[in-house]
Amino acid sequence: MNVLLIEDEQKLAQVTARFLRHHAYEVTIAGSLAEAKQCLTRAFDAVLIDVRLPDGDGWSLVPSIKSQVQPPVVFMITSRGEADDRVFGLELGADDYLVKPVVLKELTIRLERALKVRPVARHAFGDLTIDEKGRQVKTGEQAVSLAKMEFELLLYFIEHLGEALSRDQILDDVWGYAFGGDTRTVDTHVKQLRDKLPVIKRQLKTVHRVGYRLEAIE
Repeated sequence: MNVLLIEDEQKLAQVTARFLRHHAYEVTIAGSLAEAKQCLTRAFDAVLIDVRLPDGDGWSLVPSIKSQVQPPVVFMITSRGEADDRVFGLELGADDYLVKPVVLKELTIRLERALKVRPVARHAFGDLTIDEKGRQVKTGEQAVSLAKMEFELLLYFIEHLGEALSRDQILDDVWGYAFGGDTRTVDTHVKQLRDKLPVIKRQLKTVHRVGYRLEAIE
């Protein structure tokens, strides 16, 4: 499960991330509102938000996150524990509201329960069935094994169906701004997807001097 932790207190963020990783979560840390918005171009299973950030407040992120087609679980984690604040956060769409200092074991229990009741994200494209939560892909009834980044790239193309996507844009959105590789990484993974998935080989077009576009099936 992928978790975005939005927390500007670096030591607290590192301690929380380490605890979650120990419990098999993959954690990305964002220390500001601007950094969080960059990270949210990618898909997450859960987003943990501190209200007080150096360049704004975390409240502003909740409506746009929860308006996604497959929204992640959203937890507010903040020192603002007044009843009005808790009610406001929940009315915005947060799934839970925890007041600092947070007991990390409690956090993981609450997170696990929230993720269990989250609607299962499934996508279909031609004869492909993609189970986002289980990270499984089938062609018809035949399971297809994809590496982690192949799976992420496939989801990205399906979520941006019909859009011409540059290699740089794909690299930033799928691999992240901190990735040290170059755009040849994108080409390599595209080739692997085309080799493994016939419908992608047919529908994923190379856009000259731009990148790629996944075309809808007529």
